[in-house]
Amino acid sequence: MNRKLILVSALFTAVIGAVIGLAAARMHHGRFASSLYRDLGRKYMGVGVATGLLVGAGQESIRQLKQQRDAEEAKALQRKTQQPEIDVG
Repeated sequence: MNRKLILVSALFTAVIGAVIGLAAARMHHGRFASSLYRDLGRKYMGVGVATGLLVGAGQESIRQLKQQRDAEEAKALQRKTQQPEIDVG
């Protein structure tokens, strides 16, 4: 598996997750003043980044494993069809 490609995919989806987290924090901009509700943007952004990293890395890993499996199945099918037939007679 190509670890660099997995890392790049994870980083891109982490950035997307951060943007979604910031957007969710802006939409949630509520009327509460408790310390729990302060810096929601950073908290939501952190959750978005973590989720993006996991989803991106998982998706790319699955895509690469599927490609590898498909190549192995094609090679096995090719070997199976290239076997010479035996004449019975």
